[in-house]
Amino acid sequence: MAGCPVQSEPPAIEAWRNDADARTWAREHAPGWTSDPVRQTDYCPGHAASSVASAEQAAPRPTAAVRDSRGNPLNRDEYTERLRETLRADDRPSGRTLTVAQATVAARLLDELAGVYRGEQLGALARELSTLLDGRPPGGR
Repeated sequence: MAGCPVQSEPPAIEAWRNDADARTWAREHAPGWTSDPVRQTDYCPGHAASSVASAEQAAPRPTAAVRDSRGNPLNRDEYTERLRETLRADDRPSGRTLTVAQATVAARLLDELAGVYRGEQLGALARELSTLLDGRPPGGR
């Protein structure tokens, strides 16, 4: 089964989104349609059973810019764990500090990253670091 492209278009207010964002919006607003992330295919309600992947198949979730030594993108969850290990391993002052403006900008960039990767470990790490840099209490906005 090759799949059935979702035929729903985002409203004009969402027209600025790129194709991947528009497809995500369409999937979220097309009742009964399902998606198979492994095959990167959508299915209409009549073919929804075709989108069920086996339990051992996990959708690939590569990083956008981080690569391994062979040039392959790293898995986002593995990359997040590497970053957390780095934070734990080297938690001592280096003598370099950020200015207030630099910390504010870094916190805002991390907030944006957390929004892009909402619900993922990478997004949670970005939110934690943003909170630390911005001096907000954990969980506060």
